[in-house]
Amino acid sequence: MASTTPPGLAKDYQNLASQYPLCKKCSMHKPPRTHHCRWCDACVLKFDHHCICKQHCVGFYNHRYFFQFCCFMAIGCMYAGTMGFREYQIARLGEHRFSHLDIFFKPFIVLNAFGIINYITYSIFIAALVVSFLLITLVCWHGRMISRGITSVERLFNQDYTKQCTKQGFLFVNPYDLGLVENWKQFFNVRTIGEFIRHVLWPSTHLPSGNGIIWTNCNGQNLNKQTKPSSQTRTDSKQDIQPKEPMESMKDR
Repeated sequence: MASTTPPGLAKDYQNLASQYPLCKKCSMHKPPRTHHCRWCDACVLKFDHHCICKQHCVGFYNHRYFFQFCCFMAIGCMYAGTMGFREYQIARLGEHRFSHLDIFFKPFIVLNAFGIINYITYSIFIAALVVSFLLITLVCWHGRMISRGITSVERLFNQDYTKQCTKQGFLFVNPYDLGLVENWKQFFNVRTIGEFIRHVLWPSTHLPSGNGIIWTNCNGQNLNKQTKPSSQTRTDSKQDIQPKEPMESMKDR
């Protein structure tokens, strides 16, 4: 599903996005959180990043599939690199003789014991273990952003917003951060433990929450209906503010 599900392109929802500004590169209306992908040459709803491995973008409709794919792959590679690594040695040599580091410090001994074909297979188990750690790092990285209600692109822009607001004496607030638990519920589009088991732990093709066009901010307000920011009185103490048109002012990616 991560490879076959399209991310959701703005050009397919122009009838719902006619009130938003045009993209400078593709001339399509860009709803909030939509960004232009230079690789696909199209505006993607809730654009996260362009995945080179899948050869298309990760966006509103396939972000959950991408995250689950990374989780399942990390578990599978970890299992292959630990349990499979051990069982393979027992099947070929009759005992668990070598450790993971022996392939680096005792390569010729391992090669002599296994033979060239089995040595290559042995190396694949080592590679699986290394890949599992890389995938775990990627999962934790994306999990942190999901917990904060942001995408990879928004994380970069929010850093700039934070610096700008700090210089002006304000406190930047991410308008899409609904809280830790609510962010995860919205990301997986589940509300109960039963739904989590059916739709997350087991393969599921259910759609994400919403349509990728209309977004509600952390105060329960519809951001799409806000055409002008409310006036705020600046005091000596810092105030929570939300940037003007937070995602529409971002540069095309």
